[in-house]
Amino acid sequence: MLKFQQSEIFYTFIMKNYSEDPLHYKQLIAQINEEVNFSGYLISQGYQLSKKSTGSQEFRKDDKRIVLQVKRQPVTYFNRNNSSDKGRFFKFIHTRSLNFYEAIKSGLDAIERTYPTVNTPTPQKSTKNFISLEERYNIQPLTKSVYLTEERHVSQLTLQSEAFKDRIFNAFHVNDNQGRIANIALPKYATDGGIKNYTLYNRPYRDRKDGKMKKFRLFLNERYEYLFVSNPEVEAEKVVCVESGFDAMAYHELHGHPNAFYISMSGHIDSRKLEQFFQWNKVVSGPTPLPIHLALDHDIEGMRYDLMVLSSYVNRRSDSVFMELDWKRPIMQLKLNYQSKSLIAMERDADFINRQIGSGPEGMTQVFDKVICFKDKVIWELNLEQIHQLQEASRTFWQRGMDILSQCFLKDVLKIDKSPTHKDWNDELISVKKKSDCRLVQPW
Repeated sequence: MLKFQQSEIFYTFIMKNYSEDPLHYKQLIAQINEEVNFSGYLISQGYQLSKKSTGSQEFRKDDKRIVLQVKRQPVTYFNRNNSSDKGRFFKFIHTRSLNFYEAIKSGLDAIERTYPTVNTPTPQKSTKNFISLEERYNIQPLTKSVYLTEERHVSQLTLQSEAFKDRIFNAFHVNDNQGRIANIALPKYATDGGIKNYTLYNRPYRDRKDGKMKKFRLFLNERYEYLFVSNPEVEAEKVVCVESGFDAMAYHELHGHPNAFYISMSGHIDSRKLEQFFQWNKVVSGPTPLPIHLALDHDIEGMRYDLMVLSSYVNRRSDSVFMELDWKRPIMQLKLNYQSKSLIAMERDADFINRQIGSGPEGMTQVFDKVICFKDKVIWELNLEQIHQLQEASRTFWQRGMDILSQCFLKDVLKIDKSPTHKDWNDELISVKKKSDCRLVQPW
């Protein structure tokens, strides 16, 4: 009885009616589908993993059989006993809930979130016997930069630039009294300037157990959603989004130390990191948004991340369109949902995108399918692998495709900036410096 009363209060005083703001609920559903650990949820509900193969997992509970397609992003499922019971995670819990709002609550519980309009106080942790990350991992100001200068080829001028000075640290092993092993510690900042986490880097090492060479990268705690950023006090003219802090430094050096604010997504991107990204963008931009340059890696994952940032930006800025992404490698499907359900608006945008594709660089129409306008949505399917295989032309085509979306929905606020010849900006910097060194040693 108590549980029912709590749920009733939750619906009456917190949740808005779906008809008042459908896009609000579409965003929540997309967030739930993206963040949930579907297999972990099934296990918590009493299911057991019975079969596992490449790309799929089958779970059993009594006579129930649920199969997850884990290669898809978001993960999808189907019920072996009911052919109509299939889809994404929210569909799974919706069909098993009393109503839509109960399903929303269950979905948010599954990703350990509360309803967005609730302001719940953060419980204060006891400070008894508290040891900071700085103490535990012996983190100190940067004095030994050999890994950065010799392995990553970043210059001292870049390290001492306004963007990165005092933003990078050393971390010495607690038993290394002479400071011989100097790891590089890249801090992860909250928007209030506080450091929430660090990632430590150093040269590859040989594992004593198996004798194999392995990368050295250590995340110090589980607060992975926080991001490495450059100095927010710089009078930035643009925001540059990269995958790693080393890419940020390399981009800065290759472009002659521009007035830019750098945000590193630190690998995998999800909705929590995107939330941090846009919070930082708001902090440094003020009331007028700065141009965003997506300088992510030139590979399939980097292209997918481009679309994730773009769609998230569209969904934050637009009151009329909500963009959904359905990733089934190598196909990314963009689904544009129009709140007005106006066929005129949908046809207008679809025609604009198709005209721009047709007037693009030669060969673009051969790898970019046309946008299709349905009665209730607009859909564009992109084969990222096919586009990426075009090598140098892929950069031009991809930049054009993203520019079209930015023109249509963001008024050109977002630009694509791929490294000219290599996968990422740090590789680009290393290549440029090695070529420069070769020229210096050429005989007269």
